[in-house]
Amino acid sequence: MMNEKEVITSRQNPAVKRVCALCDKKEREKTSLFRFDGIKLFCEAVANRVQIEGVYIKESAAKTVESRISSELCEIGADKIRYVCDSVFDKMSEERAPEGIITVAKYIDKFNKIVTIEKADMPSANERVLLLEAIRDPGNLGTIIRSAAALGVKRVVISSDCADLYNSKTVRASMGGVFHIFVDSVPAELMPDYIERLRENGRRVFAAALRDNADVLGEFDLLPDDCFVIGNEGHGLSAAVIDACNGSVIIPMEEGSESLNAAGASLILMWEMYRSNRN
Repeated sequence: MMNEKEVITSRQNPAVKRVCALCDKKEREKTSLFRFDGIKLFCEAVANRVQIEGVYIKESAAKTVESRISSELCEIGADKIRYVCDSVFDKMSEERAPEGIITVAKYIDKFNKIVTIEKADMPSANERVLLLEAIRDPGNLGTIIRSAAALGVKRVVISSDCADLYNSKTVRASMGGVFHIFVDSVPAELMPDYIERLRENGRRVFAAALRDNADVLGEFDLLPDDCFVIGNEGHGLSAAVIDACNGSVIIPMEEGSESLNAAGASLILMWEMYRSNRN
């Protein structure tokens, strides 16, 4: 396959410059394109019908990459595949040990930016929902999405001040989870209103927050459509979001233990949601 293609050797090549520009959020939003490294993410994107705009393969890794994903490369079409000399590819890649493939894709149709709560399509009765407020670290956001995909959460609702879903660190940490589940972005100031809408639809929403009257996880019965809200890594949830919820919940831990980070707390809460839906 490689013999049929020219090899890009200049960092000034327009295609190379376009890929590198996607490291910037403003460029991603302007073009509705994002980028990610690695074979697994490429395969996950193809399997989930993400629209691939281009694939860039490292010259020295071409035979290895092609042998591992030949069918997927054929599926997207030879016209979208470009080969890049090693020195230029290494400058393009955001990985310390790149596998030799960078993918550029269109924004995902499972991601929805909600403008007004009144017009928001609320989750259906059989959708498990997790809400996130001000999760700023893209690695944490991606890890939470990865866990959500594994534990059957169908929709993650994020406030607009969370990390960018299309940040390459978010995509990488999600291990392809961003391609599987629906993500709604709600204006930060409207997150309490979104919670109120969930409650109007008959759901209970619990804030992961330390309060005097907080319920202890595992000591009360969860309903199949109950939801949890997880807050910022350092400051937790805002008072407005906590007040909008039915109540608060805490995860029991050993005395003297440090609090869990957002990703760890989310995993435990989603496991309880998963378990309650299996009973």
